[in-house]
Amino acid sequence: MKTVKKIIIIVIVSVIVALFFYKLFNNKKQLDSDLQAMVEYSVVIPVQVIKPQVQENSRFIRESGVIRAGNEISVLSETSGKVTYASGEAGEHVSAGQTLLMVEQGVINSQLKLAVLNLKNAKKDLERYKKLAGGDAITEQQLEVAELNYQNALTNHITLKKQLENTTIKSPANGFIAKRFVSTGDNIVPTMPVFSIIENQMVFVAKVAGNDIRHINTGQNVEIGIDIMPDKTFSGQVKSIGVIPNMSGRYEVEINILDYDARLREGQDGYVKFNVNLSETGLTIPRKCIEGSINDAQVYIQQGDSVITRKVKATLLNETEVLVSNGLLPDDKVVLTGQINLEEGTRVKVINH
Repeated sequence: MKTVKKIIIIVIVSVIVALFFYKLFNNKKQLDSDLQAMVEYSVVIPVQVIKPQVQENSRFIRESGVIRAGNEISVLSETSGKVTYASGEAGEHVSAGQTLLMVEQGVINSQLKLAVLNLKNAKKDLERYKKLAGGDAITEQQLEVAELNYQNALTNHITLKKQLENTTIKSPANGFIAKRFVSTGDNIVPTMPVFSIIENQMVFVAKVAGNDIRHINTGQNVEIGIDIMPDKTFSGQVKSIGVIPNMSGRYEVEINILDYDARLREGQDGYVKFNVNLSETGLTIPRKCIEGSINDAQVYIQQGDSVITRKVKATLLNETEVLVSNGLLPDDKVVLTGQINLEEGTRVKVINH
């Protein structure tokens, strides 16, 4: 009887141990399966893909930019004396040729009147000596002296006339007074700064992509919009085109703003639209499909359960779309989202089908 009990106990223990190991084996198998699933999931990147749209695109070249103020001109005195008139304060608009400042003229006026009389007398003497020289009534030396006196009188007259003109200082350009350095009653001397004028000619500066710069020429008419004045556009003319691109492959284009508006200020943002109607046929994709810059563009293409990289030639249509003229086929599946985790050969799962 005791032997039977022992056998029963041994069998029960054996069964329990067998069940324990069986359970342990099944748990390990499940853990391995879960781990494998996690590993497989971790290397599969969810992405969205799109197919390029075939279309003909008519577009204008439009770029953002900013206003720069015109040149600052330093107005210098060309005479000396006491200021009798000074007009204009900082910020006031002035026109080219407008009188800004006058210096006392009494002494120069008197000297000029005397110079006019001396010139008349010298001219009469020269004419008389020329007639006398024709009849050998005077020597050649006397004629030369008369000619020299006339030239000296003429030079003195021109010099004093210029000095009188210099007593009136005028604005050299349309613009704004940046600063006035003198006031009525001050004494000034030659080369002394008296005014600083900022030219009224505002300049709009934009950076244009290398693919578009070939369509732009100096003297070309353009349309300019300023953000703070959404209901108004300005006429512009291309002033200069840069020859060295920046780090993004864009060239600086300066445009003269032809319309005057007192609200225009340096630093104001806006856009320029070049009057060039471009018609191009190609494949259109969203700008965010492009990896890198437009000038060195590449995209990810889905092939089966992975992706490949492909170089493309792209042109920016607007802020959200690009036109691809080389490198894509209409049936290509271009990755739209998820590129940050991709590289050549990465396995992917399309989530927008």
